[in-house]
Amino acid sequence: MADQKIFAGPRIRRIRSAKGLTQTAMAEGLGISPSYLNLIERNQRPLTVQLILKLASVYKVDPHELQGEARGSVAALKEVFSDPLLVGELPGDQELIELAEAAPNASA
Repeated sequence: MADQKIFAGPRIRRIRSAKGLTQTAMAEGLGISPSYLNLIERNQRPLTVQLILKLASVYKVDPHELQGEARGSVAALKEVFSDPLLVGELPGDQELIELAEAAPNASA
């Protein structure tokens, strides 16, 4: 986990929403600015180790949950997008990973 950057914006947003928190309230609990949390939620900043540990201690978030399983959904999404009814170019792997992270049930 230390070598790879973790971009978990949609997961952080879902956790925050499930707990009924505003960005400001969650940012205060994490000791960061609301604007920094906003950048994290939009996948413009990765999670730091310190932030992952803070999420675990303050909000009882399992650190493994933040890594997600988006890569496993890429094959299922490729199959969906290969349907002849969906005419056009198949999205690239990175786009499919982002889709799987933002909408985990898209490949279900």
